[in-house]
Formats: sequence, structure tokens, C-alpha cells
Amino acid sequence: MRRAKFAVVMVSSWTALALALASAPGVHAQESQLDGDRAATKAHPTDPLAALTLGRALRRAGHPTEALAELRRGFAVTGGKLDVLVSLHWEIARVQMDRRDFVQTMTTCQVLGKLPGASAEGHACTADAHLLQQRSTAALEETAAALTRDPRCFEAKLAEGRAQEFALETAKSEAAYRAAIALRPDAPEPRVGLGRLLWRTGRRDDGVAELRRAVQGDPDGPDGLYELAQALGSGAESVGLLEHATRERASFGEAWLALGNQLLISGRLADAKKAAIAAERGDPSSVAPKVLLGKAALAEGHADEAVRAGEAALKLVPNSAAAKLLVADGNASKGEIDLALEAYQAAWGLDHSDPTPLVHATEACQAAGRTTSAKAFGLKAAQEFPKWGPAWAALGDALLAQGEKAAAKDAYQKALAGDGPVARDVVQKKLSGLP
Repeated sequence: MRRAKFAVVMVSSWTALALALASAPGVHAQESQLDGDRAATKAHPTDPLAALTLGRALRRAGHPTEALAELRRGFAVTGGKLDVLVSLHWEIARVQMDRRDFVQTMTTCQVLGKLPGASAEGHACTADAHLLQQRSTAALEETAAALTRDPRCFEAKLAEGRAQEFALETAKSEAAYRAAIALRPDAPEPRVGLGRLLWRTGRRDDGVAELRRAVQGDPDGPDGLYELAQALGSGAESVGLLEHATRERASFGEAWLALGNQLLISGRLADAKKAAIAAERGDPSSVAPKVLLGKAALAEGHADEAVRAGEAALKLVPNSAAAKLLVADGNASKGEIDLALEAYQAAWGLDHSDPTPLVHATEACQAAGRTTSAKAFGLKAAQEFPKWGPAWAALGDALLAQGEKAAAKDAYQKALAGDGPVARDVVQKKLSGLP
């Protein structure tokens, strides 16, 4: 028995989570405030805090090259201010984490740790760097070393929360995030981490509440906006949050994809395609934007274009279940049922956690008049995902087509009681027509 994927899901790979966790934002300034920060540096070219503020804002807004240039300029005007020097090294390390450059990040963290009184900071920085390579054990060794040197090191507690989250130690991660909040109640980073942890581990209401606190304290913070949108699921508020996040960080690929998928569901196909193009611009090697573009094309009735998009994605990642599913749906839409079924079976083989290939295969066979095959796929979907409403709805249609009215009635009832998106009015109408 396997669980279905819902519209809002956990991060698809722990590698992606590690990359997200390893990049901690700073204080409140990104795209919407860059003009003001640039003006401040021009007005005070020898002020290291102005350089730090602009560099941090550029990083948060997704401008790593400019950020590095400004942060390095800041070194020349620090005037020996150790606290500013520490912060400049931290921000440079975060830019390198955003770029997924493990070697350069480690080098910067080592330099940071050699500054007077910054040994704990260096270990905390190194912990974040290890998460780039999914090394939670090494990260936790570094946070332990940091906290031995300074039990009140905020960055170490924050890194500990991320590392424990990555290691699936929910209780320990929550405790670390709460300890970081106690050290800096106004900092948004631990609240974002805690909120993400809570909603993704089944405590949605608590997670949403914590994320709202984070956004209230950092209204333009892209990470908090994105996580709150994910926790809320589809809807107008979520779309607004994602639009805000992408305005503040135009290179925020995950936010563009989440926005595009929501726009696709709501029928805003042109806007969904724009979001997919923006996501692809940030990462041309990613499969997800191509799949989103293909889904939008299919929704517009362009099945050939959808198949081409799926095939282009498969050239990048041959074992992409999402791309195989897109090819299957495109061929089904064209009436190429044999090609579609081959792709549906391949998609299911690549990802046994997703019921969609089985459900869509059931529906495709039903539309093609292959009722025996439709029943077989429907039974498989319902057996593998007994709580997934769409599986039971598709099986009900297949059973009804074969004259099995009692079994179809039972399937429709289970569809209405199950999870997932079901056309309830349609299913109820079918159900009411059965004895």
C-alpha cells in the first residue's frame, strides 16, 4: 500500500531540501528595496554597513555576482570592525551556498572561523556547507563544536535545526529551531524553518501560524512567502504569496514552478506558461519547467507540443516519471492509446508513490473503449491507493461500463469518502442513478 501525492507535497528530493536549508537569508531587504540600498552605498561609499546591507539584499534578490562584488568591496572599508567583517564573510558564504559551490563555501567558512572570537561562527558556517552534500552527520558534528565554544551561538542553533530536519529527527529539529527563536525572537529564519518543519510533518495549522509570524516580521522575505504559500495549498492567497516571492527574487525557480502549477489548475494557462519560462530561465537543465510547459500546452489542446515537451525533458533526465506521464497524457489526447499505455506503465514503474499514471491509464482506456483494460488499471490504482478518491472514481466508471452496477456504486461511494480532487457533483450524479 502506498500513499498518494497531493497537490502540496514534501520536497521531492532531500538533495533539494539540503540546498534550500543551507542558504539562510539575512535581514529585511530584497528586490523591492534595492534602489534605496544602492543609493545608500553611493551616499556613504566608505560605510561598511552600507556595503553589507546592499550585498545581503542583492543575494536575497537573486543577484549573486553583484552581491559578491559589493560584499568584497565591503572588506576594503571595514576599518577593522570585527563584527562587520564576520557578517561579510557569512554573506559571501551564503552566496556560495546559493550557487551550490561546496569548495568555495568551505574555504570561506574556514577563513571566518579563524577571525578573533568567531570560532563558533566558523563551525556553524561549515555545518551549513555540509548540508549542500547531504551530510547531516558531519553538519551536526560542526554544530556541536560550535555550541561547545558558544552555547548561545544563534547560527549554530539554526544550523542544528536544519541538520536535524534533514536527518528526519523532527523533535530534535523543532527543539533547535525553538532555541534559535529564543535567542533572536525577531529573526525570521528559524520561524521559517520551524513552520516548514511543522506543516510538512502533519502539524499544518501550527506550521501556518509560525510561517505567518515569519512573514509578519519579514514581509518581503521570499523564503517565508514561498513556504507559507506551500503550507496553505492552492488558492488566491497562496497565488498572491508566490507572486510576491517571485517579484522579490526573480530567479526563485521553486516559487515560479509552484506559481505556475497553481495557475495551471485555475485555468490561467498563458500565465502558467510565463511562470514556467521564468523557472526555466533560472535553471535550463531542470525538467520541471519543461513538464509544466507541456501540461499547459496539453490544456490548450496542443497534444503534439505536450509530447515534444515531455520528450525534451526525458533527454535531460531519462528516468523522469513526470516527463513520462506527460508523454503518456499527450499520446492519450491524440488517440494513440498503445503509445500512451506504454508510457503510463513506464511512469508508474519509475515512481510507485504517484497514483496518477494508473488513474490516467484507466481513464484513457475507458475513453478508447477498452473497458477490460480500464477495469484492470482501475483495480490496480484502487488497491495500491485505497484512500485516493480519483482512483475509485475512475474504477467506478470502468465497472459501470461493464455492467457491474453494485461494484460501481461501492467504488463511487469510496471516491466521495476518499482523499484527493474528485468531481463530487459528477460522481454523486452517477451514484444517484444507480439502484
